[in-house]
Amino acid sequence: MRSFQTFILLGFLVSETLFAFPDRDARGERVDNFVALQSKISLTLTKRSYEAGERIPLTFTVTNTGKEVVRIFPSFDFRYSFQIIVKDENDRILTPIEEPDFPDPILKRRTTIVNLVGDENKEISLHRNESFSKTIYLDEYYQFLPDQKFYITGYFYPNYTEDKSAFLRSQNTVGFLFQNSKQIKKESVNRQITENGGLSPEEIIFLFLGAEMKKRWEYHFKWIDFSEYILAYDRYSSAYAEASVGERETIIEDFKEYLTESPSGVLKYFKVMSVDFPSKRDARVQVYVERMMGRFKTRYEYIYTLRQEEGNRVGFWQIKNLLVKVKK
Repeated sequence: MRSFQTFILLGFLVSETLFAFPDRDARGERVDNFVALQSKISLTLTKRSYEAGERIPLTFTVTNTGKEVVRIFPSFDFRYSFQIIVKDENDRILTPIEEPDFPDPILKRRTTIVNLVGDENKEISLHRNESFSKTIYLDEYYQFLPDQKFYITGYFYPNYTEDKSAFLRSQNTVGFLFQNSKQIKKESVNRQITENGGLSPEEIIFLFLGAEMKKRWEYHFKWIDFSEYILAYDRYSSAYAEASVGERETIIEDFKEYLTESPSGVLKYFKVMSVDFPSKRDARVQVYVERMMGRFKTRYEYIYTLRQEEGNRVGFWQIKNLLVKVKK
């Protein structure tokens, strides 16, 4: 009995949706509209994450998946026909920057003098497997907080002018991560470092390489975390990884002696090219380096990985890893 009542209710809703559309075409011939039975609504985004200042295009697509022709009547003001619900990761609905004004379109149509163009609706016929898409730029209508995920559900009104209660829900819900731009992240991290009274990763590399140029090895070594830095050198990484705790100290001392010999040549010039912060306590510093091996100059690109310590040494960065590339 309950399933029969459900079937009756479903049939009533479908019939209400169908009656929301004109049953005659431009020639006055009677037609059926199958939009509620064989139409699919889908949403797509170009990426999974966006940064502040980027455009966020949401594509709203209506597809005819059936065998019969589907007729839709989208409004030229897309906010009538293509409506969306945006929720944050806490399932709270976002309010648009400017709430759209939805006057009664039927009342407006009947009380406003219009030209021969008629209403602000366009009839579109979709044959089998044909689709109609509309792109909405979310950044124009919503203010997103950084470092949060947002989820979007779409609702399509095939003929909003005639019936505001008839709509189709999108089959999928799309989501994206909104982040601050890299420049804003960099400024934020640098500001935190300054507030903590520590040195920035860029300053650490200046002191680190400057000490090497002056052969001040005690100041050069103070910035290195040898337990990880030594693993970047194939000559020592295997022996260190397989050695016991007592043997590792001896290997590190040999490694320090090896560094003082300047195996890649004497450092003559360096320049910090960029600083990147994958996280609040991790940094990557890209450095252009020139070394002299006898009378021959070799150019390198060094990428240092640094990590900020916690506890009593907050703000103190140590060099954890080194990636070297030879530049032509």
